[in-house]
Amino acid sequence: MALTEAFVDQHIDNWSSQLATGVRTYRKHWPSRLFHHAPLETALAIIKDGCLRARNDPQRQQVQDVAAGGVIDNCQEAHGRVRLYFRPRNPTQFHIEGIRKDGDCQYGPDAHAPVLVMFVLDAKRVLTRPDVLFSDRNMQKNAAQTGNDEAFFSNIPFSSVFHEGGVAGDYSIIDRRCAEVLPTSPLPLADVLSSIWFRSEPERDTFLHRLGAEARQWQPLCSVSEELKVFDKRFSFVADIDLSQEGVSFRLNHRHDLKNVSIAIQVYNTQNEICVDFQNDDFKTINQSGGRWILKRTLEPDNYFVRVKLENHIAYEAMIRLNDSLF
Repeated sequence: MALTEAFVDQHIDNWSSQLATGVRTYRKHWPSRLFHHAPLETALAIIKDGCLRARNDPQRQQVQDVAAGGVIDNCQEAHGRVRLYFRPRNPTQFHIEGIRKDGDCQYGPDAHAPVLVMFVLDAKRVLTRPDVLFSDRNMQKNAAQTGNDEAFFSNIPFSSVFHEGGVAGDYSIIDRRCAEVLPTSPLPLADVLSSIWFRSEPERDTFLHRLGAEARQWQPLCSVSEELKVFDKRFSFVADIDLSQEGVSFRLNHRHDLKNVSIAIQVYNTQNEICVDFQNDDFKTINQSGGRWILKRTLEPDNYFVRVKLENHIAYEAMIRLNDSLF
């Protein structure tokens, strides 16, 4: 039985008000939204398909599977449905987000998303759809319960679902943070998508560059902001990058442990000639210039293709136009 619009409105208003107080007021934006994260390649496939699909949907394009082996197979009840979350930065996202060294990946080097894309959906449009299910915790837990009516939904412990900070020994909160919304597959983006979020402008530009001719259609939905705090940002990524006639200026997000990173930067001109070819396997992200570096090379005005790899993963790929300097 689908939730009524009035019931969902009350839920959103109630929790938006409760979460608007205290030190983590960004959470007030979560109840009116639902979240689905995907690695870059899978996110691009989702856009081209126009739908979110279940793991078992035969038309699903699984370009990059970052699910933890052994965990995803623990319980297969949710595999026939689209999987959404009530909140971002849940434990599942914690284990996969970011460009990591192999030793940083708890479930193996393949079980992480170097560039993670967040699809943000209109909660009311999803929650009131027919045949949608809800879970009270992570669906990979055997204790997970599901329901589809207002009585079940009202008993989901949203104080734990939206919880931030230490758990004081109550580890059930961690499972509750992964409570899910499970609509039937496929779920057309046109019906429910409100925005697509990125950790930085370079990652957004990489996504749009990879979309090619379709980029113009999706660009208005692409956001870079801390308003919702949808990313953990614990590992390195390209925070910003630009070209000048002096070279490549860039800044990387620091790892949470401040370790050095492996970096490679290549720049090609319109004749496909390589103008910059830089590599450092032990690169510091911190300096006395606020972490901003300039790789000095003489560059003429042109359209340049720029690629950055961190830990041998694509961190940025896009075109940058270098115009004549005006004095």
